[in-house]
Amino acid sequence: MKINLVVDYGLHASSLTLITQKIFLELGKLMNKQKSFTVAATMHSGAGIGDVNQHYDCISIPNMGGYNFPPNATTSSKNLFIGIVGIDEVVLGRKVFRSNKDWKRYKPIIETEVKKWKKHVEKINRVHTSTISDKQQIIDYLKVPEEKIDVIPYGVDHDVFKPAEDKIKATKKVCSKFYLKKTPYFVHISESNWARKNTIRLFEAFKKARSAGIPHNLIVIGRNHQLVHKKAQEISGIIMCGYVKEKDMIEIIQGADALLLPSIHEGFGLPLVEAMSCGVPSITSDIFSPPEIMKDAGLFADPYSVSDISEKIIKFAKNKKLQEDLSKHALERSQYFSWAKTAEKLLKLFQKNTENELDNDFDADYDSAAYRTLVTVCQIHPHLKNQAMRDLLEMNYTKIINWAVTVGLNDGYVKDYLTPLTKWLEERYK
Repeated sequence: MKINLVVDYGLHASSLTLITQKIFLELGKLMNKQKSFTVAATMHSGAGIGDVNQHYDCISIPNMGGYNFPPNATTSSKNLFIGIVGIDEVVLGRKVFRSNKDWKRYKPIIETEVKKWKKHVEKINRVHTSTISDKQQIIDYLKVPEEKIDVIPYGVDHDVFKPAEDKIKATKKVCSKFYLKKTPYFVHISESNWARKNTIRLFEAFKKARSAGIPHNLIVIGRNHQLVHKKAQEISGIIMCGYVKEKDMIEIIQGADALLLPSIHEGFGLPLVEAMSCGVPSITSDIFSPPEIMKDAGLFADPYSVSDISEKIIKFAKNKKLQEDLSKHALERSQYFSWAKTAEKLLKLFQKNTENELDNDFDADYDSAAYRTLVTVCQIHPHLKNQAMRDLLEMNYTKIINWAVTVGLNDGYVKDYLTPLTKWLEERYK
């Protein structure tokens, strides 16, 4: 089997990019182990082109994100598999938009895309999503037949997201870095769309909890709107970090007592799983996916109730035994999730639902998939586009392979696409 994995869909969103990177990495590992299929990283713009389409047995877009229906060129592909990650804009409408202006702009676009799902869903082999909650929303709002949808949870990198070796030292290190007194803290992972993440209500709830005497500060990670920064300045104990590197983010999570994520909608909630893997419980929403993901590894609140969010924060902050129990449950629950499991389930989905496979020669197909992936790496990497593309036009892969071996395998932007090809690259390295 030859799998075409579209990797540039959703590059605007870090969570969607991460999903594709990890799925490709784990599929690549399975490819090297099983030698029964190949996977190539390709561009969305080429997915429906005749010669590309005819070269693969199936085409997967694992990170479509919300409501958009695949473009016409893509839906002409045979054996098309689509991963949907949250359709909150369809389900909640104005509630997940920062302003009336944004909502009025996107409302007609959403309505048009939803009509496409209802009219043309037969062009897609299978839809996969990460939770039962999301599956039900896809059935209810996009009218995708239930028998056409598979639930495949996303994963977490347990080698990266893991408990601190010394929790007290980890907390002190973070507090020292941000010039905080040696008090405990919570962490909130936000985004530019503060409406979806419910950041303003969270801030109000945290303010009430501080007034009730909890000792915690609140460290906020992620790029945020100026309105959110202004609100944070009005409340004691909130530290706005903005964008931080993954290493710093992990340290902040490891030292936190809990993740506060009372979003009004989460399609899956990668931060919840990443925090659990660090042994850190969450105070999160009692609607949509979080209860399904967290089980007994956190506390749940009505995301529309400042009082309920505040009460859960206070309850957690003032009960050391509860903190210890939930931390233990969080680490145990995190073991249910891994990117390896995600990839294995996806591969089985492709194998079971792909018809009329092409004739395969693993070694030749591997070469083709590797070269195709190198081309794609050059297209999506921000520093390779110009020079590398000139080399490709001349069919000169030498410089690109040399770069991949000496730089790319350690480059966080593309290493997950190159790591499965390490042996192949080294054999051609000059």
